[in-house]
Amino acid sequence: MYTINGQDLKAVENLFAEYKHNIPVIQCVLEGNNAGSAFVDDTVNPSWAVLQLPIGFHYVAGKPMGHGILDDILFNHILPSQDEKEIIVFSPSDEWQPLLESVFAPRGGERLIRKIFDFNREMYQVAEERFYRLPDKAEMVTVQERLDGNFNKADSWMAKLQIGGDCISTCTAIMTGGGQAEIGVDTKEGHQGRGYATLTALALIEKLLEIGLTPCWAAWDFREASIKLAEKIGFTPAPDAVAWVWYEKEEAEG
Repeated sequence: MYTINGQDLKAVENLFAEYKHNIPVIQCVLEGNNAGSAFVDDTVNPSWAVLQLPIGFHYVAGKPMGHGILDDILFNHILPSQDEKEIIVFSPSDEWQPLLESVFAPRGGERLIRKIFDFNREMYQVAEERFYRLPDKAEMVTVQERLDGNFNKADSWMAKLQIGGDCISTCTAIMTGGGQAEIGVDTKEGHQGRGYATLTALALIEKLLEIGLTPCWAAWDFREASIKLAEKIGFTPAPDAVAWVWYEKEEAEG
């Protein structure tokens, strides 16, 4: 087993071309926009790879390896290197599911569904005409800023809704790659439910389209508000992605 990063990640590009979801998340590392590395069986012509992202999402590709190898990579190499004691792994096809279940289930891990959405420009344009109305004394600014943490190697586009100098809601192109941008919205506590997330998302999408990037949206299936917002502003459901998740559970006090 070997670890590769930087320009050496070109060796795994073909393996990760299998993915139909999470494309900007994967490509942001392969293109060098964000930090990350890969575990492989061969540095020149690998048959499998595990892509490690500092944010806790990880991706397998190629031909499924042995149970012991994957378990060792995830729990003896990746997990100790993370601040968060959590492992989230996606795969490109059902072929990987028996192996992932054999690794995660005995450790108390679980299978979760991540809802994936495709962008529909016509629906977005309808939503923009219908919903984009800034409230009184509000200002929308679209800027490039460096996100916190060592994952990001470049500034990210974000839209900010400000009222009275206070930033109420932001929408950020969290990861960019493959001509796409994964976006996420955050609205200040106490200001949810007023349409601010809709406004900031629409504003950022406008900027991304202007610079030639296709926006992408994904959410865990229990995030009802995120799913409703995606459908409201011009995204349509695509096939779900399956993730296997393990996290360190707190011991109950005796």
